[in-house]
Amino acid sequence: MTAKDQNGNVIHTERRKYQNWNVWFEGRKNVALQLWDITATASVNLGIEPDKPDEKTHVVLLGKDVESVTIDVSLVFESTPDHWETIKTATKTIQVESSDKYFK
Repeated sequence: MTAKDQNGNVIHTERRKYQNWNVWFEGRKNVALQLWDITATASVNLGIEPDKPDEKTHVVLLGKDVESVTIDVSLVFESTPDHWETIKTATKTIQVESSDKYFK
């Protein structure tokens, strides 16, 4: 996610990594780690689930000269190490108005 002002200056950027691990254990087998007691088939999923939105609010202080902010977001998938495929992109531009006009 990258946020830029009307002049293309980067105001904020962030990258989050989600991991899609879906490991299945077959129960009633001898497992090398004796601390694990797996008695039935269990799914261990440490990734984000389909159709489950994730959101985060950012509060960024803007200078008085900022008139608009364009936010570009990309969801990418790392199919192999260091090889990224873009799944979806989104862009939104927000017009900014100063609150100073209310205090004149």
